[in-house]
Amino acid sequence: MKKFKYRGYDAQAIEQIGTLEAENYSEAYAALNYQGVTVVKLEQTQASPAQVAENFYLKLKLGGQWKAIFFRELSVMLGVMTLHDSLKTLAGAAKNHPSEKILSELVAAVGEGQTFYEALGRYEIIFGGDAIQSVQIGETSGNLQDVTARLANQLERNYSTEKKVRGAMYYPAFVLLAAFAAAVILINVTLPVFENFFAQQGGKLPFVTLILLRGGKFFAEYWLIILFATLIICAGGVVIVHKVEAVRFLLDKLRLSFKLLREVELRNFFGRLSFLLESGVTLDEAIKLCAAASKNLCVQKTLTEIKFSVERGASLSSLLAKEKFPPLYVGLIVTGEAGGELVNMLRQCESMADFEVEEILRTLPAKAELFGTLLAGLIVATLVFAVMLPILDTTTLL
Repeated sequence: MKKFKYRGYDAQAIEQIGTLEAENYSEAYAALNYQGVTVVKLEQTQASPAQVAENFYLKLKLGGQWKAIFFRELSVMLGVMTLHDSLKTLAGAAKNHPSEKILSELVAAVGEGQTFYEALGRYEIIFGGDAIQSVQIGETSGNLQDVTARLANQLERNYSTEKKVRGAMYYPAFVLLAAFAAAVILINVTLPVFENFFAQQGGKLPFVTLILLRGGKFFAEYWLIILFATLIICAGGVVIVHKVEAVRFLLDKLRLSFKLLREVELRNFFGRLSFLLESGVTLDEAIKLCAAASKNLCVQKTLTEIKFSVERGASLSSLLAKEKFPPLYVGLIVTGEAGGELVNMLRQCESMADFEVEEILRTLPAKAELFGTLLAGLIVATLVFAVMLPILDTTTLL
């Protein structure tokens, strides 16, 4: 979604100034016309590279858990005080904390009459488009406290998932690093001794040993060029992924082949959809918002197609079955549609997807450990083979 700044007049000739999100200029104009605003000026807003870099650095300083804590505290405070007073209290408690600047600007923006979701939009890179979108719905429907509570739950679960995945990768990463260090020492210290000995005796090194030795010398002599070329390739790959939609779509489709990532997407989809329907949003509009909230292009395409079919009268369960959603989820949604309990069944689907994610995470450390050990073992075996062969061949040269 892109952001647009507009200026216009409503039916009472009162000037209207603000921002909105839309896919393109046509959709932005249509949204403003629907609100009864005669557009005088409409332009896309773009943050400067310096501002983007500053916000990204701020996001790193805040850490992955801060956003969940912020919405959790805000939800609690909204039960006893206004939004402005809640933000002011949080800003007062954030002295000398990286979030102090963000909270101070939110207090000022809301105090000037700006909507909360528009104020959050200044820091979209930190809060995320899906969170801002949820806040907009909650603010419009007058259900902001419940929205922030649900956001906190979702963010806490996502952070917990990411933390467990990172934790599972520590052991195999350490084992592979140790194996790589052993390889560097053997290639640069042990194997050259065999090379000198075989050269003096007029013999030839085994093929495996020769490959490792030549490869080690090549990396030692041209490591700076190799590093520079690697950085260029990585930077080019990042640019291609972000600029070429077909490549990004292919990578997003590949991600969905991993069960963990697929179940996380399902959990987020069912959670968002149940919340939107409970807030009074129509089914087709709720699916559209879910598509916009997802960062996966493949998911966006699938949900957009489902949204158009729902508008033409198709049932959600039949469309999900057509898109090969897990049968268990489809069965629950069929029951929900038939019994008028779709929201409750979607919540049940969310709970089941969350259970699947937790089960995968429970076994992930053992699988990662096994994979890391096997890969490190293969590296060590190759090194031992490369060292033992010359030792055995020395008996024929002496």
